[in-house]
Amino acid sequence: MKKFIRNRFSATFPLLFVLGLPSLLPAADPLYLELSAHGQRLDLGLADFSTSRQKVEEASVARQIRDVVRSDLLFPRVFNLVEGGVPPVRQRVSMDSWKELGADVLVTGTVDAGWFGRTEFSGTLYDVSSGETILHKRYMMEPGQERRIAHEWADEIVRYFLGEAGIAHTKITFVNDATGKKEVCVVDYDGQNFRRLTGDRSIALFPKFSPDGKSIVYATYLEGSPMLYVIGSDGRSKRPLCRYPGLNSAAAWLPDGQNLVATLSLGRNPNLHLVDLEGKILRTLTNFASADTAPTLSPDGLHLAFTSDRPGYPQIYTMDTNGANLKRLTDSGQCDSPAWSPQGHLVAFTMSVSGGLFDIFTVEVGTGRQRRLTFGEGDNENAAWSPDGRYLVFTSTRRGRPELWVMGYDGSNPQPVGNFPGRSFTPHWGP
Repeated sequence: MKKFIRNRFSATFPLLFVLGLPSLLPAADPLYLELSAHGQRLDLGLADFSTSRQKVEEASVARQIRDVVRSDLLFPRVFNLVEGGVPPVRQRVSMDSWKELGADVLVTGTVDAGWFGRTEFSGTLYDVSSGETILHKRYMMEPGQERRIAHEWADEIVRYFLGEAGIAHTKITFVNDATGKKEVCVVDYDGQNFRRLTGDRSIALFPKFSPDGKSIVYATYLEGSPMLYVIGSDGRSKRPLCRYPGLNSAAAWLPDGQNLVATLSLGRNPNLHLVDLEGKILRTLTNFASADTAPTLSPDGLHLAFTSDRPGYPQIYTMDTNGANLKRLTDSGQCDSPAWSPQGHLVAFTMSVSGGLFDIFTVEVGTGRQRRLTFGEGDNENAAWSPDGRYLVFTSTRRGRPELWVMGYDGSNPQPVGNFPGRSFTPHWGP
């Protein structure tokens, strides 16, 4: 059935059903496209990427970029990829074969030699019905940057249709013990480009990206007792943040990236404190005879959720960032590891279930309504939201050892992230 949309999906296309996130629906633009909607996906043609000079090295780069773009476009489960049509020849595209295959829009790419030994990639999006160019981007890249450029082009395509950038450029930080010690690591959203950031030969815990993605705060036993450190996301500029007596652990960034909420015991019970980038305590947020830990901030920075055992067992609480309006968000099981969604209406958390296992749930902040996302496939813990709020990364033992998995915000389509050695823990998804 034919539908008209303005430059991106309109309300006539069942995008709300696909994503369940009305706030992601973009405003309409003046350009109209006639698109065919089969089920809930857009038929998106993906041509072979080409080179203008047909050099072997450039053709290899073109294939590599296309392969990554293909994976990136399949990940959101919004596009039905159509392949096999006539590829562009000398940057000229024949639309007839793509029309016959049912494609609504066509994605192409071209690799050419650029200035000063660099390579240029050009990506173009066409309206198949009219043959008009509807999106065009050019990128210059150094050797080894093919995956980054592919992610950027895929994210531009997603931005065009969904109104905001995709997550192909994003990264996940986590702890991995393949070396025999727990070190802070980082990997692309799709499990590629695994890198170990620390070599402390100690125990690292709870890494969290800063809002701009340039820094990671984490807890470490490098000095014997747990301290908070900050390290650049490139593995450089490691420095101590909080080294107070007792426990220094489980911190979360405020959205402005200028302050953090940290778990500090100060020689007493663990409580939550607001600290600046030098670790100076600006305000004590909780001061209770229980353990308050695992803070997570709302997207506007005005509220936080955290774990507390003040009823005698761990539960999730919320409060204002100034310490006011304390509320209990959960009321059963043993709950831990809250993560506030980027849209602000949900908090994901881990809860114990029958059989001694742990599963992941979400709770609506406004109503308290809970939804179970995993169902006893091993232990499933420590969920963290993707920057767009459509996915969750978490740790699961469903294949034996703790590994990183990702699933839709509603628990759909769980799949492993990468295949690297060792055990992996406490992921956090950054920009």
